[in-house]
Amino acid sequence: MTLAEHWDDRYENNPASKLSWYQERSPEVDFISDNVGKATPIIDIGGGLSPFVHELIAREFTDLSVLDISQFALDEGARNVEGRKVDWIQANVTQWTPKRMYGLWHDRAVFHFLTDEQDQLNYFSMASDAIVPGGYMILGTFSENGPDTCSGLPVARHSIADLTDALGTDFTAIDTQILNHVTPKGAAQEFAWIYAVRN
Repeated sequence: MTLAEHWDDRYENNPASKLSWYQERSPEVDFISDNVGKATPIIDIGGGLSPFVHELIAREFTDLSVLDISQFALDEGARNVEGRKVDWIQANVTQWTPKRMYGLWHDRAVFHFLTDEQDQLNYFSMASDAIVPGGYMILGTFSENGPDTCSGLPVARHSIADLTDALGTDFTAIDTQILNHVTPKGAAQEFAWIYAVRN
């Protein structure tokens, strides 16, 4: 089974609200509303069936893109936005080349699936190339106290210090947080969050 098939299977055979990473409300949307213009190009990495894009639509953001490895998730996501214009991108983020630049890059729970150090380095390099100067990166990933597997796959765990170091000279961290995510089954997962500005 390929990685794309693995994720298609996860999405197709589990209601979105029962998946471990499901979150009805995204607290980071408040930051976006306060700091980002409504026409700013925003991309959600791994957001195929996340409510995140719906929250942005509800707040009248107009230039939205969603990248996911699962075509099934993207197809379902497109049906759920009722004809609103969203750019749905099917790709493995480790093999993707952005075709435009964005004012905000949002990733909740994809980065920790990159267990290869070179993939992690490439991720930040790609994000740096894809985010306009002064644009934002919002990244949430399992902390060093988070689980070591998710959805049947191994994951990497990162401290706030790890993430801050990984930003290098291309980004400046403006906020960091450690937050617990409670899964639909009631398990607690500790996430490290970093908000950064592209220099």
